[in-house]
Amino acid sequence: MKNVVLVSASPKINEQSVSRKFLEMAGSEINSDLFSKTFIDVRKSFLTHNLTEDFETLARADIIIISFPLYYFCMPGMLTRFLVDYHNYYTSSGIAKKNVKIYTIVNCGFPEPEINLEAVRIIKSFSQHLDAEFRFGVLIGGGAMMFAAKDAPFMKKAVQKLKSAFSSMAADIQHKNSTTTDSIYIGVNFPFSRHLYFFMGNKGWITMAHKNKLHKKDLYKKPYQLNE
Repeated sequence: MKNVVLVSASPKINEQSVSRKFLEMAGSEINSDLFSKTFIDVRKSFLTHNLTEDFETLARADIIIISFPLYYFCMPGMLTRFLVDYHNYYTSSGIAKKNVKIYTIVNCGFPEPEINLEAVRIIKSFSQHLDAEFRFGVLIGGGAMMFAAKDAPFMKKAVQKLKSAFSSMAADIQHKNSTTTDSIYIGVNFPFSRHLYFFMGNKGWITMAHKNKLHKKDLYKKPYQLNE
C-alpha cells in the first residue's frame, strides 16, 4: 500500500481553515483500499516541536499533497521554513523514497485563480530539489466562498469544477504512467460588481481591526518603513 501525505499549511490555530477543508476534499477522493493517508498540520508541527517525526513521515511518502492559502501574493512564511527544513533533512538523511509525486492546492481571496500561479511555481521548484515529480496544482480563486456560498446558484459551476479537479487528482495519483497534466484553474464569476466584492473584503479587514482594538487608520501604518 502506497503512502499519501496531505500537508495543511494554514497559519490558523483555533479554527478550521479553508486550506484544510480543500485538503480533506482531495483526500476523500483517494481510494483508501490502495493508499494510506496521513495528515500533517504545519502550524501544529512547529508549535509541538514535532518536525522530525513529520519529516520522517514525508520521507516515507509516495505522494505528497500540499494545501495552503496565498498571503499577500506569497506562501505563508511558516510553510517556506517547513519546506526548507525538510529539504535539509532530505539531503542529510538520504532515506526519502524515489519517484515521489507532488501536487499542490493553493487558494486566495481574490476571484482570479491565476494569482496563485507564482506560489505553484515555488512548489514545483521545491519538487525538483527533492528529485520528485511535480504533477500539477489546483489554483482556486475566491477560496472561502467555495464553502460559505457553495449553495448559491452562481457558485454551482465553480463547486462542480472543484470536485472534478480533486477527482482528476485522485485518478492521476492512481495511474503509474501519467502523461503531463496542466494545472487546474477554478475561479468565481460574481453576479454583482467587483467594486462591491472588494468593498466587502475591505470591510472585513476593518471589522477584524476593531476586534483587535485597532482603528481603520492603523491598517495603513508602515511600522518597518525607514525614516527618510
